[in-house]
Amino acid sequence: MTRYIIRRLLGAFPVLLVIITITFFMMRLAPGGPFSRDRALPEEVRASIEARYHLDDPLWKQYFNYMKDLAHGDLGPSFKYKDRSVNEIIAAGLPVTLKLGAMALLFALVIGIPAGCIAALRQNSAIDYASMAVSMIGVSVPNFVVLSVLIYIFGIKLKVLSVSGWGTWQQMVNPVIALGLMYSAYIARLSRAGMLEVVRQDYIRTARAKGLYEWLIITRHSLKAGLLPVVSFLGPAGAAIITGSLVIETISGIPGIGREFVQSALNRDYTLTMGTVVLYSTFLIVFNIIVDILYAFLDPRISYE
Repeated sequence: MTRYIIRRLLGAFPVLLVIITITFFMMRLAPGGPFSRDRALPEEVRASIEARYHLDDPLWKQYFNYMKDLAHGDLGPSFKYKDRSVNEIIAAGLPVTLKLGAMALLFALVIGIPAGCIAALRQNSAIDYASMAVSMIGVSVPNFVVLSVLIYIFGIKLKVLSVSGWGTWQQMVNPVIALGLMYSAYIARLSRAGMLEVVRQDYIRTARAKGLYEWLIITRHSLKAGLLPVVSFLGPAGAAIITGSLVIETISGIPGIGREFVQSALNRDYTLTMGTVVLYSTFLIVFNIIVDILYAFLDPRISYE
């Protein structure tokens, strides 16, 4: 297992390098620039600003300078937020984004796993059909639509929850539900499919024939194998639930890095966009490695030799 983890970490660096390189050149080759939206500036002033941020250097030199700074953990200065570095902006917004993502993921697991397991144990019943119908709606409706409906009902009409901001539980409920609902629907469907496959296995029939309690069969024998599809899904979902908060944070006015990422793309803030891309790519790689490790604990048949 240790050798496997080391190999995965070493293999992640080329993937991250490709993502960084593609993003870097796509940002530079896109029309416009970080100062093109400002008022018309004299040519001497614009040249001075570009020299200040080394934008007058050849593109290959800008790339190697950025990679050199990145190797030292320096994401560079922001082009739009004067006197603030990208490291400072991410450090300020990342705890909020992580809290939102963790709460949404917990909500998805708490709702999705029981719904999927109950639907599998009551296959072809009214509970099964109802839970899968709700799951299909959750998969189909975008999270920003769900958030808008929640804000309208609970924030504007009933006035029991806040429509924007972050800090109190009234401000957290709508964004967490909107972000986690779609993933809870996916988890419910995967849990149902995994449990349906497991409950038909011979060792489950043997456990029932021996007279074991049904709750013991489910918790001790069925869940570990039945939740393998869910664990596989949690790798990309864990990173996607954080990146999915981009729109949610923007609509709700949450001071996380999701809103900063959207604004940086609109403002052509090259360094801030690159910093968030590096962060999200790292999250995705780390989550996938964690999922592979969990597989070995849940299924002893899996070997990483």
